[in-house]
Amino acid sequence: MRALLPAFALALIATASCAQSVVPTETAAIDLVRGRRTEGFATVAQTLAYAERVTGGAFRLGAYRVDYRPEAPFARVRICYRLGIDPPTCGLAYRVAVNPPHVEPADRYDGLTRDLEHGPKAFLRALARDADLQRQPEILRKIRAALDPYDPYDWR
Repeated sequence: MRALLPAFALALIATASCAQSVVPTETAAIDLVRGRRTEGFATVAQTLAYAERVTGGAFRLGAYRVDYRPEAPFARVRICYRLGIDPPTCGLAYRVAVNPPHVEPADRYDGLTRDLEHGPKAFLRALARDADLQRQPEILRKIRAALDPYDPYDWR
């Protein structure tokens, strides 16, 4: 009987660990994103706080939003912010999974998330570029947004 008790306990632990979900809870997903180390050797939270401090209020961090899809094995964490005169947006997005913990940008090759991944200085340059576009007339902003995918130069 004594020999069966440790084996039974190990079996319970093994089944409990296998039954753990791949999709994280909201707080776990947000914590994983905030603690993600970027290529600039700073966490996402440190980079966002630095941008708020350096821009003097032009960039303001908002809330974190976690989205789930029933068929997806991950959660999507969107970071909301406000830049200059534009309305608030949730333009920074990450895909998050646990068991094992994994965080990656939702769109690695486009948008501000790409610049955030390259570190605080690249993120500040991207914010400055976006703030400069806000001063342009609306028609020029639309033209620039339409032509951006075809621009052969990386202006980061």
